[in-house]
Amino acid sequence: MAAKVKYSKVTELPELTVSKVNFAHIALAYGRQLVNAKPRTAKTKRLFEVRGSGRKVHRQKGTGLSRQGESRNPHMRGGVKAHGPLPVKRERGLNKKVRRSALHSALKYHLDRGEVSLLKSSEFEAYTRTSDAYSALVRSGYSGRGIVVVPEGAVVHRALRNIAGISTRTPLCISTGDLVDANFIIFTERALAEFRAFLGGRNKEIAPSVEEETAVETDVEVEVEAAIDEEAAQPVETEGGGEDE
Repeated sequence: MAAKVKYSKVTELPELTVSKVNFAHIALAYGRQLVNAKPRTAKTKRLFEVRGSGRKVHRQKGTGLSRQGESRNPHMRGGVKAHGPLPVKRERGLNKKVRRSALHSALKYHLDRGEVSLLKSSEFEAYTRTSDAYSALVRSGYSGRGIVVVPEGAVVHRALRNIAGISTRTPLCISTGDLVDANFIIFTERALAEFRAFLGGRNKEIAPSVEEETAVETDVEVEVEAAIDEEAAQPVETEGGGEDE
């Protein structure tokens, strides 16, 4: 039996760097995501790739038939396809600041419309049954397509997979396209804290500081010097006996 859950509206996030929604940046980022998500891989064989001989089908004159070339021509059965598709590497680039502005603008759009909620429940992330997760989401009052943001490795991720219209995302994997396609966004408490840290540029996985690197190098140097001192302290054994045989 699912425990009772409470929802509260999220009206603003101090980490947002935009004061108003920039629809132009959202359009650019959304178009880039659609183009890069579907690479053109369709391919037909060229003339030199089609199996068959390059000689004429029959001689030019004296057969009563129309003149023909090789059997691999496009109008022949089993021949090459004229002007067929070829794989094309289509990648649309976009400035990093524009991508960030698009993500922040799309999120601000939902915040202004009151479509972002915080799910307050300590047990929701541990739900293993789809019925429990569904009953908790029904109390939100939303309908249509939406995003439920849960922390990485949360058990409830599997329970949410079978709910129609619900997409599950982690705080670091939310894209502009997800926000554009969604009618509402629901965060858990831990997921909202991680997402705010992500917006503010404070990721969990950061490079070690200069002090930590210096400490590691110092420890290695001390170990190497200790090993050298131990080798120098060991007596050197000479080959051959000291006394005459």
